[in-house]
Amino acid sequence: MAAVEQVPKWKPPTPTQHDLPWADILTVDLSKYDTDSEELVKTVSTALERDGFFYVVGHGIPLETLSRQFDLGQLSFEGVSREEKERHRARIAEEGSFMGYKLQNYWEIKDGVRDRIEHYNFYKNSIDPVTRHPEPLRPHVEEIKEFLEETRQKILRRILSLIDAVLGLQDGHLWSLHETEGGEAGDDLLRYMIYDPLTEEESTKTNGVMLNGHTDFNSISTLVSQPISALQVLMPDNVWRYVKHKDGALVINIGDQLSFMSGGILKGTMHRVVRPPPDQAHLRRLGVFHFAHFIRGIPLDLLPSEKVHKEGHRIFEAEIPTTEQWERTRIKSYGTATFIKGEEFDIEIIAGLQVRHYH
Repeated sequence: MAAVEQVPKWKPPTPTQHDLPWADILTVDLSKYDTDSEELVKTVSTALERDGFFYVVGHGIPLETLSRQFDLGQLSFEGVSREEKERHRARIAEEGSFMGYKLQNYWEIKDGVRDRIEHYNFYKNSIDPVTRHPEPLRPHVEEIKEFLEETRQKILRRILSLIDAVLGLQDGHLWSLHETEGGEAGDDLLRYMIYDPLTEEESTKTNGVMLNGHTDFNSISTLVSQPISALQVLMPDNVWRYVKHKDGALVINIGDQLSFMSGGILKGTMHRVVRPPPDQAHLRRLGVFHFAHFIRGIPLDLLPSEKVHKEGHRIFEAEIPTTEQWERTRIKSYGTATFIKGEEFDIEIIAGLQVRHYH
């Protein structure tokens, strides 16, 4: 059996020295999960009803494990040929699936400027067999599966339990919508993503925006914090502010589907990626993400919570889409649909809702 080649190490960029307008995002220390859950519930409640974002620390995933995922992410872009990437191109428009590579120039940012973003995606329920992945990644698929499961158990499951308490649900209710006792699970997505810098001309046309402002399509999203400052969130005062890097921290946010099912109590916050500050603007920006998904076939109706029914509101007036219907529709149309153009944002109509895409 041939020896597995050593994966080149990812070298984290130096954090910016620029003083940027940082978002005031709260921090949840999961090391207190078993000893002071009441405090964590209060923090999560404030964060998700106010900002829709929070940091997670004390999660129990070693820094070495997180760093290793950046090694593998770097490999998926720099260690795989263009020809093989083409063979593993995601069927985005055809199937509403990100499985495989989303290559550069697929989405329009603004005024004819195309994106410089590439990502590779693994889906939990279709990560096997290893032959469905590019050859350089095949020796590492089992390790990637283990990392995905670790994030589900150490992060997702505990965060969902805290949100159960926020919404007055029975403990374990939201997890049961992500995985049943019989083992049926939502088709979570693990993504490696890289941004190449925009040219000066492109940046001028897009006002520095590299990925338009959007909400996520799923239930809960987790981003491993990385040093290049480019992620912005639209804060309650309608001002875009930067998410500051924290070593070893994870950044959590609510996606459309959980926001809808909470009746809007939990905030699916707009976020975008912009050109980094001058001392980082020339760098490639590598990211590692976990997008959690509800089980297929669940209607995006209100959760069985007194708080949700009293303080929230029904999102869909007519036919209620299911989890996978919403996900597929948003994947197919994102960055490619015909929008109602606006100065600050464009509008797309999905299932009777106005979905905003900020410039």
